[in-house]
Amino acid sequence: MVKKLSKIVILIVTIGGVIIYLYMKEGKTSGSLDAIETIELNYMTYDGLIKSYSITDKPEFLVESTGLYMELLLQQKRESHFRDQVEVLKEYFIVRVGDDYFIKWKTGMDISVNAFIDDLRIVNILLQAAVIFHNEEYATLANELLASVKKHQIVNGQIAQYYDWESDYLAPTMVNSYLHDDYLSLLKIDKFPTPSDVGVFFAEEQMIKSDKSISSEEAHMVDQLLIATYCLGKSCENRSFDKWLKKQWEQEKTIYGRYNKENRKATVKYESRAVYALAVRYFKKNHSPLAHEIIIEKSSFFSTRTDKKTHFFDYVHGVIVSNEN
Repeated sequence: MVKKLSKIVILIVTIGGVIIYLYMKEGKTSGSLDAIETIELNYMTYDGLIKSYSITDKPEFLVESTGLYMELLLQQKRESHFRDQVEVLKEYFIVRVGDDYFIKWKTGMDISVNAFIDDLRIVNILLQAAVIFHNEEYATLANELLASVKKHQIVNGQIAQYYDWESDYLAPTMVNSYLHDDYLSLLKIDKFPTPSDVGVFFAEEQMIKSDKSISSEEAHMVDQLLIATYCLGKSCENRSFDKWLKKQWEQEKTIYGRYNKENRKATVKYESRAVYALAVRYFKKNHSPLAHEIIIEKSSFFSTRTDKKTHFFDYVHGVIVSNEN
């Protein structure tokens, strides 16, 4: 009987300790949690995977989220956390097929497709981490992953958005928002791709064989800002977009998530952390006072706080960009 009571007491103390710990952690979300703690508390599972949303009945685990989290960890030089995420990457996302190493775009036994942007982001991060953390294993892994991209996804100087290694199927299009100077430099191709514009905005995709552009009716500002930033200083630089975006901010002090390409009017009324973060990066290259102004005017979009409606992509972009300034 005494032993049984002892076990009950131990159980109660243990549960109480857990509750107190969680209570303290929850209490810290009022503002004192740093970004890493916020991510661990709200987005991370016990396995180290990153959920797209903090509260969801059907969690989805994207390698995009893992890569962006690794970028933040590298930025803050969190070596042990970074090492843990490399292990998550190996266990849940990296697949070896013969001599090739591929990265699944999300978890799942039936997934046999990658995404070019995720692969190159991770390769770039691993190569930097090899130097910063003095770990050659990261460089070895990066080069194995890079070799597979070079082997399977480059056609006529363009990069297919994805490759299916089970069916040996290569996507017929290149996604223009995937283009990034640092990533493309790793491929050592002869010339960088040049996205087409459609007036003020950019076409989202290019057909690889014909180079024909594909443009949607709506301009998603995350995509548009990524393409516009890549095109700065290149032949695809779009001065009409630059003029419109500058005017949009100066007159409205707001950049919405989507716009109609024809009339340039917002089609939604939501604002996004990622949009403002990418706008800051864009303006830093050509209108630096505006970049600083956005950070001040939209400070809540760059905080370490989050809520159940905030996608991890949005959250982490706000944090990474705020740490760059």
